[in-house]
Amino acid sequence: MAAQTLAVNEQNDLYLDSAGNIAVIYDLAGTLQACAHATKTILGEMLLAVNEGIPNFQTVWVGVPNLQQFEASIRSAILKVVGVVEIVSFIMEQNAETLDYSVVIRTIYGTGSVTNG
Repeated sequence: MAAQTLAVNEQNDLYLDSAGNIAVIYDLAGTLQACAHATKTILGEMLLAVNEGIPNFQTVWVGVPNLQQFEASIRSAILKVVGVVEIVSFIMEQNAETLDYSVVIRTIYGTGSVTNG
């Protein structure tokens, strides 16, 4: 069965396709979008799954960031997405006011990447 999810645009909003229907994406694009959403979910924000999500405030935006725990949380969230086979690489760069990462992911549909930018 192919991965399928509602598509979102650059503003993370649903949109209509050329036929006027809610846009849907499949396979690699759908799996990568699901990975991106998993990495953007903040710990405690889902009412029915308060123990799920990335502990951004607890690991990054504290006195001394725990980047290993943050990376482990991102990896765990991605590996829970249906269709993900492995994380090929994880590159993280911390500047004075930003924390950027790029993750290359191998799925059952092919390989792609997710970034927080």
